[in-house]
Amino acid sequence: MFALAMACLLPGTAIAQQQPENIPWENSLAIARKMAATLLERQTGSKGLPLASFAVEVDLNHDGFPEIFASIPTPNCDGIHCGNFLFVLEGDSYHEVLGDIPGARLVPQDKIGLGAFKRNGFLDIQTDQMTIGWDGTRYVDASTFPASSLDGTAFVAACQASKSSEGDAASAQCQCQFNRFQAIGLTQADLDTYTASLGENFQYPTGEKEASWQALEKNAADTSTGCEVASGKTQWSTAYFNHGDQPQQKLNFEDFLDACPAEDFILTNHRIGTPDRALGLCGCLAREMPTQGIGQEGLDLLARYYRNEISDADLEAQDADLLTLHDKASDACLGQFPAK
Repeated sequence: MFALAMACLLPGTAIAQQQPENIPWENSLAIARKMAATLLERQTGSKGLPLASFAVEVDLNHDGFPEIFASIPTPNCDGIHCGNFLFVLEGDSYHEVLGDIPGARLVPQDKIGLGAFKRNGFLDIQTDQMTIGWDGTRYVDASTFPASSLDGTAFVAACQASKSSEGDAASAQCQCQFNRFQAIGLTQADLDTYTASLGENFQYPTGEKEASWQALEKNAADTSTGCEVASGKTQWSTAYFNHGDQPQQKLNFEDFLDACPAEDFILTNHRIGTPDRALGLCGCLAREMPTQGIGQEGLDLLARYYRNEISDADLEAQDADLLTLHDKASDACLGQFPAK
């Protein structure tokens, strides 16, 4: 099931593993469902999610802020108002990024999951019919990407020398990396540069060449990690996030996620500025506040506070610590919020 494939990529997974009842996972699903309802209403014109629908948060680019995958199964689905949807916050807005791929809307949930590799910073998505890769702005059929035919003799030798402590595993790892470099269309010049970086006395590029070197180095690092994931040696990890460490309670986020994105001090923050970015921040707040120990009563008080029904003094009179805990979650979310 797609949800299970995504589980290890969600923020706060370590906390989830500490709680056998998996309350953080249930909270994450509730937040995803509420956010998906908002995004799907705009996408399809249909308000509310049918009972059979499903939504999950998944961090496909490992920046700590998950994307929203939603599935609305219906008989004889037209692929427009139902099926699979994936919303990615890019710039000012959430963009639906599956709609241009023939058949992607209609793939059954049990036939879609995560690939082992990244392309352009986002994990591949694997269906029973195709691999879907990120082109920089959206997902497309990976077979449409150009591949390259490279001379990898020098790279494989240098790679094996750099991994000599890994023994026999080094050969398979290096061959996997080389194969992936060809699959993503790496140029011979870039492969030669990266090969040189594996040896001694490599002069790291500076000046106007530094940015392209950093992109190549990141690409190579993602390729190496993907090969280790494919071999079962490791798993992808999300970006560091300053989660709280308190056991969570199972919460209802409906009122909070209605109130939060409409609040002026959220919308006018210089890091936010648009309704979609406000929704993204509020989703993060909803995930983070339970890790600070905020329960249902506190969440409901904050929803009233965001609706300007109660003042700071009223809120503090009912829970003296609530704003402090809220601000810790807010600082964590704003500190790593995606750039516009």
